[in-house]
Amino acid sequence: MSTVTPAVVGIDFDDIPWEKWHKPGADGRVKIAYTGGFRVRLLELPAGFDEQHWCERGHQGYVLRGEFTIHFDDRSVPCRPGMGFVIPGDERHRSQGSDTEPTVVYVVDEVPAP
Repeated sequence: MSTVTPAVVGIDFDDIPWEKWHKPGADGRVKIAYTGGFRVRLLELPAGFDEQHWCERGHQGYVLRGEFTIHFDDRSVPCRPGMGFVIPGDERHRSQGSDTEPTVVYVVDEVPAP
């Protein structure tokens, strides 16, 4: 007989403390929750961030504030508040923020809890 773990219905980001977030070119802060094999993040990056390394993990997300561009090998996609995004795991990418305001995004990816 298998045990079914109930799905999390809500994540109260107000109760999760901010942590430092560091990627070369993109120092910011993050609130992280793990559930059901997923990492769920509220990520805030400063104006002008510019990720220096390519990422090859898939992500899904929603832009809450700020504008940024997702760069792929063959194209760049601008993102603004109110837009969602889905990045396949087999497509390398990196992001670059606008120079005028911080970026806040909600991001979900398949990463087991540490």
